[in-house]
Amino acid sequence: MSEDSNNLIDTFKSYPLTFLELPVDVVETDPNQPRKIFELRGGGDHSHLLKSIKRYGIEEPIKVSELTPERYIIMDGHRRFACAKELEFKTVPCRIYPKMNDGEFEARRYEMQNNRRSWRPIEKANAINRIKTEYQKASPKEIADLIGITQKNLYHFEDLRNTRMDYLELMSQYNLKEYQRIGFIRVLKNLRRIKQFQIDDIVKILFEKISDNLLYRQRDFSLLSGVFMTASLHEDYIEQFLSEPKMSVQHLSELTRLSGISTQIQSLIKELSGKKNVDMKLTEKEQTAFTELYKLMETFMY
Repeated sequence: MSEDSNNLIDTFKSYPLTFLELPVDVVETDPNQPRKIFELRGGGDHSHLLKSIKRYGIEEPIKVSELTPERYIIMDGHRRFACAKELEFKTVPCRIYPKMNDGEFEARRYEMQNNRRSWRPIEKANAINRIKTEYQKASPKEIADLIGITQKNLYHFEDLRNTRMDYLELMSQYNLKEYQRIGFIRVLKNLRRIKQFQIDDIVKILFEKISDNLLYRQRDFSLLSGVFMTASLHEDYIEQFLSEPKMSVQHLSELTRLSGISTQIQSLIKELSGKKNVDMKLTEKEQTAFTELYKLMETFMY
Protein backbone atom coordinates (compact mmCIF):
# COMPACT_ATOMS: atom_id res chain seq x y z
CA MET A 1 0.00 0.00 0.00
CA SER A 2 2.83 2.33 0.88
CA GLU A 3 4.50 1.71 -2.48
CA ASP A 4 1.25 2.34 -4.37
CA SER A 5 0.73 5.51 -2.39
CA ASN A 6 4.23 6.74 -3.25
CA ASN A 7 3.67 5.91 -6.92
CA LEU A 8 0.43 7.91 -6.88
CA ILE A 9 2.09 10.88 -5.21
CA ASP A 10 4.91 10.73 -7.74
CA THR A 11 2.40 11.28 -10.56
CA PHE A 12 1.70 14.79 -9.26
CA LYS A 13 4.02 17.60 -10.30
CA SER A 14 4.21 21.35 -10.10
CA TYR A 15 2.91 23.29 -13.06
CA PRO A 16 4.45 26.46 -14.52
CA LEU A 17 2.77 29.65 -13.38
CA THR A 18 0.37 31.00 -15.96
CA PHE A 19 -1.64 34.12 -15.11
CA LEU A 20 -4.20 35.72 -17.39
CA GLU A 21 -7.17 38.04 -17.21
CA LEU A 22 -9.91 35.76 -18.50
CA PRO A 23 -13.31 36.94 -19.75
CA VAL A 24 -16.01 36.07 -17.25
CA ASP A 25 -17.95 34.27 -19.99
CA VAL A 26 -15.29 31.57 -20.46
CA VAL A 27 -15.05 30.70 -16.74
CA GLU A 28 -17.43 28.08 -15.31
CA THR A 29 -18.30 27.28 -11.72
CA ASP A 30 -17.91 23.71 -10.53
CA PRO A 31 -21.26 22.17 -9.46
CA ASN A 32 -19.34 19.61 -7.37
CA GLN A 33 -17.44 22.13 -5.27
CA PRO A 34 -17.93 21.48 -1.52
CA ARG A 35 -18.83 25.07 -0.59
CA LYS A 36 -22.19 26.25 -1.86
CA ILE A 37 -22.48 29.80 -3.12
CA PHE A 38 -26.19 30.12 -2.38
CA GLU A 39 -25.47 29.52 1.33
CA LEU A 40 -23.19 32.53 1.38
CA ARG A 41 -25.20 35.01 -0.66
CA GLY A 42 -26.55 37.87 1.39
CA GLY A 43 -24.61 36.84 4.48
CA GLY A 44 -22.02 38.89 6.34
CA ASP A 45 -19.06 37.13 4.67
CA HIS A 46 -20.47 37.71 1.19
CA SER A 47 -21.24 41.35 1.91
CA HIS A 48 -17.77 42.01 3.29
CA LEU A 49 -16.05 40.28 0.36
CA LEU A 50 -18.23 42.16 -2.12
CA LYS A 51 -17.23 45.51 -0.58
CA SER A 52 -13.58 44.52 -0.53
CA ILE A 53 -13.56 43.50 -4.22
CA LYS A 54 -15.47 46.64 -5.17
CA ARG A 55 -12.79 48.74 -3.43
CA TYR A 56 -9.59 46.83 -4.25
CA GLY A 57 -10.49 44.47 -7.06
CA ILE A 58 -9.70 40.73 -6.89
CA GLU A 59 -6.43 40.64 -4.93
CA GLU A 60 -5.91 36.87 -5.11
CA PRO A 61 -6.28 35.30 -8.57
CA ILE A 62 -8.98 32.70 -9.09
CA LYS A 63 -7.52 29.25 -9.76
CA VAL A 64 -8.98 27.52 -12.79
CA SER A 65 -8.29 24.35 -14.79
CA GLU A 66 -8.49 24.28 -18.56
CA LEU A 67 -11.36 22.25 -20.04
CA THR A 68 -10.80 23.35 -23.64
CA PRO A 69 -8.79 26.31 -25.03
CA GLU A 70 -11.85 28.51 -24.51
CA ARG A 71 -13.38 26.96 -21.36
CA TYR A 72 -12.07 26.92 -17.80
CA ILE A 73 -13.53 25.48 -14.60
CA ILE A 74 -12.95 27.03 -11.18
CA MET A 75 -10.87 25.04 -8.71
CA ASP A 76 -10.69 27.73 -6.03
CA GLY A 77 -12.32 31.15 -5.84
CA HIS A 78 -16.06 30.59 -6.34
CA ARG A 79 -16.97 33.36 -3.86
CA ARG A 80 -14.64 35.85 -5.55
CA PHE A 81 -16.06 34.89 -8.94
CA ALA A 82 -19.66 35.32 -7.70
CA CYS A 83 -18.82 38.81 -6.41
CA ALA A 84 -17.10 39.71 -9.69
CA LYS A 85 -20.23 38.74 -11.64
CA GLU A 86 -22.45 40.68 -9.23
CA LEU A 87 -20.21 43.72 -9.74
CA GLU A 88 -20.44 43.14 -13.53
CA PHE A 89 -16.70 42.66 -14.07
CA LYS A 90 -15.86 41.79 -17.67
CA THR A 91 -12.68 39.85 -16.81
CA VAL A 92 -11.22 38.16 -13.74
CA PRO A 93 -7.53 37.49 -12.89
CA CYS A 94 -6.80 33.76 -12.98
CA ARG A 95 -4.00 31.31 -12.39
CA ILE A 96 -4.50 28.67 -15.07
CA TYR A 97 -3.77 24.98 -14.57
CA PRO A 98 -3.78 22.56 -17.51
CA LYS A 99 -6.56 20.05 -18.03
CA MET A 100 -6.40 17.27 -15.42
CA ASN A 101 -8.40 14.22 -14.40
CA ASP A 102 -11.05 14.44 -11.68
CA GLY A 103 -8.84 12.80 -9.06
CA GLU A 104 -5.98 15.25 -9.46
CA PHE A 105 -8.43 18.14 -9.69
CA GLU A 106 -10.00 17.25 -6.32
CA ALA A 107 -6.66 16.46 -4.66
CA ARG A 108 -5.21 19.82 -5.62
CA ARG A 109 -8.35 21.65 -4.56
CA TYR A 110 -8.25 19.83 -1.22
CA GLU A 111 -4.68 21.02 -0.66
CA MET A 112 -5.58 24.61 -1.57
CA GLN A 113 -8.34 24.64 1.03
CA ASN A 114 -6.60 22.51 3.67
CA ASN A 115 -3.43 24.60 3.81
CA ARG A 116 -5.24 27.81 4.64
CA ARG A 117 -5.29 29.19 8.15
CA SER A 118 -7.39 32.12 9.28
CA TRP A 119 -5.63 34.97 11.04
CA ARG A 120 -5.50 34.62 14.79
CA PRO A 121 -7.25 37.48 16.62
CA ILE A 122 -3.95 38.80 18.00
CA GLU A 123 -2.53 38.84 14.44
CA LYS A 124 -5.53 40.89 13.34
CA ALA A 125 -5.04 43.19 16.33
CA ASN A 126 -1.38 43.80 15.43
CA ALA A 127 -2.23 44.46 11.77
CA ILE A 128 -4.98 46.92 12.76
CA ASN A 129 -2.53 48.68 15.06
CA ARG A 130 -0.06 49.13 12.18
CA ILE A 131 -2.84 50.57 10.00
CA LYS A 132 -3.83 53.02 12.75
CA THR A 133 -0.18 54.00 13.27
CA GLU A 134 0.27 54.72 9.55
CA TYR A 135 -2.95 56.73 9.29
CA GLN A 136 -2.82 58.65 12.54
CA LYS A 137 -4.97 61.49 11.22
CA ALA A 138 -7.79 59.14 10.23
CA SER A 139 -10.78 58.85 12.55
CA PRO A 140 -11.74 55.52 14.16
CA LYS A 141 -14.77 55.41 11.84
CA GLU A 142 -12.55 55.82 8.77
CA ILE A 143 -10.23 53.02 9.94
CA ALA A 144 -13.18 50.75 10.76
CA ASP A 145 -14.79 51.41 7.34
CA LEU A 146 -11.48 50.81 5.60
CA ILE A 147 -11.07 47.29 6.99
CA GLY A 148 -14.78 46.44 7.14
CA ILE A 149 -15.41 46.17 10.89
CA THR A 150 -17.46 48.16 13.39
CA GLN A 151 -15.89 50.87 15.54
CA LYS A 152 -16.81 48.77 18.58
CA ASN A 153 -14.77 45.84 17.29
CA LEU A 154 -11.94 48.22 16.41
CA TYR A 155 -11.71 49.22 20.08
CA HIS A 156 -11.95 45.58 21.18
CA PHE A 157 -9.01 44.61 18.95
CA GLU A 158 -7.03 47.48 20.47
CA ASP A 159 -7.85 46.17 23.95
CA LEU A 160 -6.91 42.64 22.86
CA ARG A 161 -3.47 43.82 21.76
CA ASN A 162 -2.90 45.31 25.22
CA THR A 163 -4.07 42.19 27.06
CA ARG A 164 -1.67 40.37 29.36
CA MET A 165 0.30 37.58 27.68
CA ASP A 166 -0.88 34.92 30.13
CA TYR A 167 -4.49 35.76 29.31
CA LEU A 168 -3.73 35.49 25.58
CA GLU A 169 -2.14 32.10 26.20
CA LEU A 170 -5.28 30.97 28.03
CA MET A 171 -7.38 32.08 25.07
CA SER A 172 -5.27 29.89 22.79
CA GLN A 173 -5.20 27.00 25.26
CA TYR A 174 -9.00 26.96 25.50
CA ASN A 175 -9.33 27.53 21.74
CA LEU A 176 -11.60 30.57 22.08
CA LYS A 177 -13.32 31.75 18.93
CA GLU A 178 -12.82 35.34 17.85
CA TYR A 179 -16.17 36.58 19.20
CA GLN A 180 -15.40 34.86 22.52
CA ARG A 181 -12.03 36.59 22.77
CA ILE A 182 -13.65 39.94 22.10
CA GLY A 183 -16.38 39.15 24.63
CA PHE A 184 -13.82 38.11 27.22
CA ILE A 185 -11.91 41.39 26.78
CA ARG A 186 -15.18 43.27 27.34
CA VAL A 187 -15.78 41.35 30.57
CA LEU A 188 -12.14 41.71 31.66
CA LYS A 189 -12.41 45.50 31.65
CA ASN A 190 -15.19 45.30 34.27
CA LEU A 191 -13.76 42.58 36.54
CA ARG A 192 -13.06 43.39 40.19
CA ARG A 193 -12.33 41.43 43.34
CA ILE A 194 -15.38 39.59 44.69
CA LYS A 195 -14.91 38.71 48.37
CA GLN A 196 -12.26 35.93 48.46
CA PHE A 197 -11.90 35.81 44.67
CA GLN A 198 -9.08 37.87 43.18
CA ILE A 199 -9.28 38.92 39.52
CA ASP A 200 -6.87 36.19 38.40
CA ASP A 201 -9.00 33.62 40.26
CA ILE A 202 -12.09 34.90 38.47
CA VAL A 203 -10.38 34.72 35.07
CA LYS A 204 -9.46 31.05 35.58
CA ILE A 205 -13.03 30.25 36.65
CA LEU A 206 -14.44 32.00 33.59
CA PHE A 207 -12.23 29.95 31.28
CA GLU A 208 -13.45 26.76 32.95
CA LYS A 209 -17.04 27.88 32.41
CA ILE A 210 -16.21 28.59 28.75
CA SER A 211 -14.79 25.08 28.48
CA ASP A 212 -17.99 23.65 30.03
CA ASN A 213 -20.22 25.66 27.63
CA LEU A 214 -21.67 27.70 30.49
CA LEU A 215 -20.22 30.87 28.97
CA TYR A 216 -19.99 30.73 25.19
CA ARG A 217 -22.56 32.90 23.38
CA GLN A 218 -22.03 36.57 22.58
CA ARG A 219 -25.05 37.34 24.74
CA ASP A 220 -23.46 35.49 27.69
CA PHE A 221 -20.41 37.75 27.62
CA SER A 222 -22.59 40.85 27.35
CA LEU A 223 -24.73 39.73 30.31
CA LEU A 224 -21.70 38.93 32.45
CA SER A 225 -20.09 42.25 31.60
CA GLY A 226 -23.27 44.03 32.71
CA VAL A 227 -23.41 42.12 36.00
CA PHE A 228 -19.81 43.05 36.84
CA MET A 229 -20.50 46.69 35.99
CA THR A 230 -22.81 46.71 39.04
CA ALA A 231 -20.81 44.16 41.02
CA SER A 232 -21.14 46.05 44.30
CA LEU A 233 -24.90 45.45 44.20
CA HIS A 234 -24.65 41.73 43.39
CA GLU A 235 -21.60 40.43 45.25
CA ASP A 236 -23.43 37.54 46.90
CA TYR A 237 -24.84 36.26 43.62
CA ILE A 238 -21.50 36.68 41.82
CA GLU A 239 -19.76 34.80 44.63
CA GLN A 240 -22.31 32.01 44.20
CA PHE A 241 -21.66 31.99 40.44
CA LEU A 242 -17.90 31.74 41.01
CA SER A 243 -18.23 29.06 43.69
CA GLU A 244 -20.59 26.75 41.82
CA PRO A 245 -18.82 25.19 38.78
CA LYS A 246 -22.09 24.31 37.01
CA MET A 247 -23.84 27.66 37.44
CA SER A 248 -24.36 29.38 34.09
CA VAL A 249 -24.22 33.06 33.19
CA GLN A 250 -27.90 32.88 32.27
CA HIS A 251 -28.75 31.73 35.80
CA LEU A 252 -26.62 34.51 37.32
CA SER A 253 -28.31 37.07 35.10
CA GLU A 254 -31.77 35.89 36.16
CA LEU A 255 -30.85 36.13 39.85
CA THR A 256 -29.50 39.65 39.52
CA ARG A 257 -32.48 40.73 37.43
CA LEU A 258 -34.97 39.38 39.98
CA SER A 259 -33.12 41.18 42.73
CA GLY A 260 -33.08 44.43 40.80
CA ILE A 261 -35.93 46.15 42.67
CA SER A 262 -34.65 45.12 46.12
CA THR A 263 -31.15 46.24 45.12
CA GLN A 264 -32.44 49.65 44.08
CA ILE A 265 -34.37 49.97 47.33
CA GLN A 266 -31.27 49.04 49.34
CA SER A 267 -29.27 51.62 47.41
CA LEU A 268 -31.96 54.21 48.12
CA ILE A 269 -31.97 53.37 51.83
CA LYS A 270 -28.20 53.71 51.93
CA GLU A 271 -28.34 57.11 50.23
CA LEU A 272 -31.06 58.38 52.57
CA SER A 273 -29.16 57.12 55.62
CA GLY A 274 -26.06 58.94 54.45
CA LYS A 275 -27.95 62.20 54.09
CA LYS A 276 -29.51 61.79 57.50
CA ASN A 277 -26.17 61.09 59.16
CA VAL A 278 -24.76 64.40 57.94
CA ASP A 279 -28.06 66.15 58.59
CA MET A 280 -28.56 66.95 54.90
CA LYS A 281 -32.04 68.08 53.91
CA LEU A 282 -33.87 66.70 50.91
CA THR A 283 -34.55 69.00 48.01
CA GLU A 284 -38.14 69.90 47.20
CA LYS A 285 -38.14 67.54 44.20
CA GLU A 286 -36.72 64.72 46.33
CA GLN A 287 -39.37 65.28 49.00
CA THR A 288 -42.13 65.12 46.39
CA ALA A 289 -40.68 61.96 44.84
CA PHE A 290 -40.29 60.19 48.20
CA THR A 291 -43.80 61.16 49.26
CA GLU A 292 -45.20 59.53 46.11
CA LEU A 293 -42.95 56.49 46.65
CA TYR A 294 -44.14 56.14 50.25
CA LYS A 295 -47.79 56.21 49.17
CA LEU A 296 -47.07 53.58 46.52
CA MET A 297 -45.26 51.34 49.00
CA GLU A 298 -48.23 51.52 51.38
CA THR A 299 -50.40 49.86 48.76
CA PHE A 300 -48.05 46.86 48.73
CA MET A 301 -47.66 46.66 52.49
CA TYR A 302 -51.36 46.68 53.45
